[in-house]
Amino acid sequence: MPGLWRLDFSKPFTRLSMTPPLHDSNLLTPDGLLPHLHLGVGLGMHFRRFRFFLRQQPLLRQPIQPGQLLLALWSDMPSTSCDPPDLQRLDRSHIAVMRAQEVEGWPERGSHEWDIIQAWLAHTDPSVGSVTASRHHLGVLRCELLGMYRAAEQAGAAPVFSGDVPLRLPVTCLHLYQSDPQSAEMLVNGTVPLQARIPIGWMRSGEDDLTARQDHRAQVSAHDFLGKRTALFGKTRLGKSNTVKLIAQGILDVTRHNPCAGQIIFDVNGEYANINPQDGESALANAYKDRCIPYFLSFMESQPQARYLRFNFYERSEDALAVMQELLPPEVAQSHQLSGLFTCRLPAIERRLGDNDVVFQRRLRKIMMFWALLDAAGFDSDSDRLKHLLQEQFGLQMPFNPGFGPNLRKAAYLAVQNLPPPSTPFNFAGMALEMRVVARFSKSYLNDPSLNPNGQFLFDVDEEIMIDLLCSASGPGPSALRPCLPFHSPRASDFTSDILAALNQSKTVVINLGSANEQIIRYFSKSLSLSIFREQERKFVNNQLHGHYIQIYFEEAHMIFPPNQGNVINVYSRFAKEGAKFNIGIVYCTQSPTTVNVDLLSQTENFFIGHLASRTETDYLSAVQVAFQGCEDQIMRSRKPGYMQMLTHSHRYVVPVQMRVYDGKPLWVGEPIRG
Repeated sequence: MPGLWRLDFSKPFTRLSMTPPLHDSNLLTPDGLLPHLHLGVGLGMHFRRFRFFLRQQPLLRQPIQPGQLLLALWSDMPSTSCDPPDLQRLDRSHIAVMRAQEVEGWPERGSHEWDIIQAWLAHTDPSVGSVTASRHHLGVLRCELLGMYRAAEQAGAAPVFSGDVPLRLPVTCLHLYQSDPQSAEMLVNGTVPLQARIPIGWMRSGEDDLTARQDHRAQVSAHDFLGKRTALFGKTRLGKSNTVKLIAQGILDVTRHNPCAGQIIFDVNGEYANINPQDGESALANAYKDRCIPYFLSFMESQPQARYLRFNFYERSEDALAVMQELLPPEVAQSHQLSGLFTCRLPAIERRLGDNDVVFQRRLRKIMMFWALLDAAGFDSDSDRLKHLLQEQFGLQMPFNPGFGPNLRKAAYLAVQNLPPPSTPFNFAGMALEMRVVARFSKSYLNDPSLNPNGQFLFDVDEEIMIDLLCSASGPGPSALRPCLPFHSPRASDFTSDILAALNQSKTVVINLGSANEQIIRYFSKSLSLSIFREQERKFVNNQLHGHYIQIYFEEAHMIFPPNQGNVINVYSRFAKEGAKFNIGIVYCTQSPTTVNVDLLSQTENFFIGHLASRTETDYLSAVQVAFQGCEDQIMRSRKPGYMQMLTHSHRYVVPVQMRVYDGKPLWVGEPIRG
């Protein structure tokens, strides 16, 4: 293979020769291997652990940080000293990537490594004793081998990275270097696709600002996130939300010429949709007004054109009770008075194929009983809107007539109100009154013939349950449903359909849940996630995905995702296992990896890890993602806001990055996604 070193058995074992490359395959220029960047020479190795004897002079100019990325190159002959090698003898077509781990003491006296060091020191300056010379050297640096870059076989192609490195002997042929700007670009961005790059921060070997001289722009590709899973972990106020904003903004920027991704952000703190002290006018929904649609739970005077998360319980009869059960506090939903109500099954307002007027009106009367219950609980109604719906869409000439017979109406009004029956109801108020009157009559006069036409009771089991609640003489009665009032509007459209339409148009939807409790946050997150999954699944089955992605962002994921529950299947575990197939990508952030469903965590491709204080957390992380083994100490000791250990789908090893601060200004992008 071009550029690979091989043993030359025609010469002493201490000499290596190189197979001539097919083209100029050097990955580094001589300027990237200047003597002041040379750190030391290979001394020992054990699988992926290497030991290098350090020179002092380079460390005086630029200290080495724990976790710093370094590079190593092979020479064609073992070193006879610890001085920088002749550049002509270095194989610049193969570069090993090392991570600095720990400075160790000198080898034991009389060991093989001790003898090698003494020979090097004596060769460097024979006039100085080895003990004296040793004072001018720091010691031995232990490094972890992360992989190797090799030149592509075609000229001009990007270098190829491999996690496997062929065994090369002797180890004293290996020379360790700090990176210059050219090699830093390869170390940081060498495996990142050139298309749709997002400048997300700067490689920084430590949180100390003195290391800023080593900073090199770190980039990610939007392809790392589209249709994939991304996790952000770390203590609060250390930059997780800032990173989420950069990812969402980056996808907005790189898709500006080809709108191929819709995004939805569950904003549990209200910092994406609102002007806030942290971002000011640069909040994502303000910075990208033409492409962002914010939704709110509570009224916003500063947002006159805002959209709100509201249900029209009158028009959504088929799922109104299920929604209410989720929105009500558990102790209310499970109370004796309401537990029976949530077993009812209400039909949708629709005329089914083959329905005549009698059948349709009988089904509508059941819905009207529910309307009367809502009215008694204080839910506002829009009589004109409902009248238009029933007249124009279903052709009812008397839309608010429940269809009770004249004998029943007469008996009910005389018994309950001691008045003759009024004219047939023509508006919502008249309909609600008639339903209440007939309901009370049915409770007191079960055996009245008008309630038992043809020997069968007029109301079915579901209607009887609603009548019991409507006519309740003890307990809160219909007012038990009042906690759902803030989520109701008689003029609300189906916001779920509106959001799905916006996502299909590649808009970014921000769901502002800043004033909601955990139960409400979980409900809206789960219900919208289910709708998105079903929509993407439908498009997949019908071959309608067409390269369009949906990105979902979960802030404070510990409030949304359920705890680890073994093999329990829910929408979040389906995101983990099937999301990529349906072009669904998710970004979730929380303080602790142990609070996230294990199915989701094990399928996550991208990680941004801030400060974690617990060894339990870092061990769990490195057990799930082996690339973080060896980074645990850096994660626990670094607490600078925005300082992250980054691993993306493109990156083959963890890169320490100081994230840039989100300011709302468009990110520079080398090449956007194009159609």
